[in-house]
Amino acid sequence: MKSNFKIHILVFFLSIAVFLLIYPHIFYKYFVLQMPFSDQVPQSYFADWTALISAAKCNLLGYDVFMENPCDSWNRKHVYGTIFLLLPYSDNLSDFYSFYLPIFFNLLFLYVVISHINFYKIEQVIIYILFIFSSATLLAIERFNFDVIIFLTLLLICYLRSNIFKLIFITIITLAKFYPIITSISLFFRGFNKKNILYFIAFLSLVSLIFFLDRDNLAKVFSNVSQMEADHHLAFGIMHFANFPSLNDQFPFEHLLIFSISLMSIVYFFSYLVLKKDKFLSNFNFEIYSDRLFFIGGVVCVSTYLLLSNYIYREIFIFLTLPYLLKTINQSHFAKITILLIVTKLVLSPFTFYYIYSLNNDTFNIIKSLLDNLIMSIMLASLVNVFFTRLKKLKIN
Repeated sequence: MKSNFKIHILVFFLSIAVFLLIYPHIFYKYFVLQMPFSDQVPQSYFADWTALISAAKCNLLGYDVFMENPCDSWNRKHVYGTIFLLLPYSDNLSDFYSFYLPIFFNLLFLYVVISHINFYKIEQVIIYILFIFSSATLLAIERFNFDVIIFLTLLLICYLRSNIFKLIFITIITLAKFYPIITSISLFFRGFNKKNILYFIAFLSLVSLIFFLDRDNLAKVFSNVSQMEADHHLAFGIMHFANFPSLNDQFPFEHLLIFSISLMSIVYFFSYLVLKKDKFLSNFNFEIYSDRLFFIGGVVCVSTYLLLSNYIYREIFIFLTLPYLLKTINQSHFAKITILLIVTKLVLSPFTFYYIYSLNNDTFNIIKSLLDNLIMSIMLASLVNVFFTRLKKLKIN
């Protein structure tokens, strides 16, 4: 995608300005939930990343960080893969891990986002701005959640042609945060043939073996599952709508969950029928980078949405679907509707969190939950359609 290099540089420095707004908490505090401050913790920059670094530090001191982590300022237990404890931490590298590394990856994240936008098209510039200033993106950047690195890794995987390197990268991010195991489907981007099936089996065998050897620590991780689940303020998932206290006062949780599932089923069915006649997927091709991005982004978004209560960090993967959506927007009403829903969600994002934390009002968050449901239903229908189309052409070599 062609664009002016000078414009990229300009926007890159504007992105640095975003950091200057975020880190001093000038305007950021009105849009995203902050970590609690105290005399011992006057700042909370990169709070999610510091949990991992503190776990690596305490692990070297002999603590079972899956059960206790006194090195963490908020006493958070380690709820990620054991692979993080293998970081070569030392006090001499404290500034590197705690400050320079997060800044490097956050800037890389912003630059990569910029590189996917055609700045000659005003609608793409607007979407970029909305995405960067959405609560999910700001929160992921400020806390430097590991999803930022997973995001970058998935982009790399969609670029790579070699399944060996894909297998390596997918294994690493799976061992770190578990849910990326679903991205192993990218091993079939170049077709369902014997060679790719062997790579897939090798991946599952390797990950299964490591998980088996590490089963005691995994059991401890899942015993701390409550630490990984988001409350209704920061949630992204099928159960989000059913967890609002203001709605629970009027309707049983089960009824709200049934409504959420029913809405998703209806929208999915209708979307699947529309896709039969719409041109949205008529030229879909796994040989094209934007098409691979759409599929892998959709897979991550939908799968995590359906898995209990995730944090809103997962919403950054919606961006991976945008290049394909923008490419097909002129030929597909389906693409137009999907873009409209995503843009509406991004526009409402700052207001959602302002109402939550400043006014203690969940109205916009309830609307966001319904928009999430619609967007994920549409994406699920698209993925299923791509899958069955690919299945019809299945040839085992």
